[in-house]
Amino acid sequence: MRLYYLTGRNWAEKILREQRFKLSTIEELNDPFELLGAAVGEPKARRAYQMLHRHWTKTIGMLCASRSWESPVMWAHYGDKHRGVCLGFDVVDAEASQVSYRAERLSGLLEHIGRGEHLVEQQMRAILTTKFKDWEYERELRMFAQLDQREAQDGKYYLNFQPHITLREVILGARCDADVRSIAETVTPSKARVEVFKARPAFNSFRIVRQQQEPSMFVAPIVRGRD
Repeated sequence: MRLYYLTGRNWAEKILREQRFKLSTIEELNDPFELLGAAVGEPKARRAYQMLHRHWTKTIGMLCASRSWESPVMWAHYGDKHRGVCLGFDVVDAEASQVSYRAERLSGLLEHIGRGEHLVEQQMRAILTTKFKDWEYERELRMFAQLDQREAQDGKYYLNFQPHITLREVILGARCDADVRSIAETVTPSKARVEVFKARPAFNSFRIVRQQQEPSMFVAPIVRGRD
C-alpha cells in the first residue's frame, strides 16, 4: 500500500536523514474530537471513558498519512502552504488502518464501560479511526505505536522506517525553494529505489500534479553482496 505524508521541508530533511517519522500524540492532533468519535451520554460511562482517554493520550502515538498527494488543500494544511515536502512510502496493508468519516458520532459503543466492562478490539479500533465527515478530504490512514521510548534530545517519539516502512517517493511542493538534487542528496539509500521530483498546480483542474519540465532523480537502493 502506498501512503503519503506531508510536512515542512526542515522536518522532511530530518526524516530522510534519520529514516524515521515523528509520532503524533493525541494532544498534538488538530481535531478536538480525536478519540471522541463515539457518543457517551450516560454520566457513569462518560467518567470511565475519560479515564480511558487519558490513558490512551499517554500511551498511544500515531502516524497519520493519506492515500493521495494531489490535494491542494492537504498541501496547504500540512505541507507548509506548498513550501514543504511529501514523502511517499509503502507499508503492508495490515500495518495501516483506514479512517472512517461519519456525520454523527457512534452510538451504543461505550455505554457498557460504565458497568465495568472492557472494550473489545473491534470497538477500540472504531474509536481510534472515526472522525467527523468534514475531514474526509484527507483520505487518511493511520499507523499506531506505543509511546514507550521518548527521544532524550528533543522529548519526542519516533517510528523507524524499518521493518515496516519503505520510502519510495519524495515530492517537492510547488512553492518549495529547495531543488530536486539537494533533496535527493538527503535521502539515505535503502532497500528500494526512491524517486525525487517536483510538483505544480495542474493547468486544467484543481489538482497538484507532477512537474514534467523539471527532471526527476532516483536514489539507487543499496546493493548487498552475497554472504
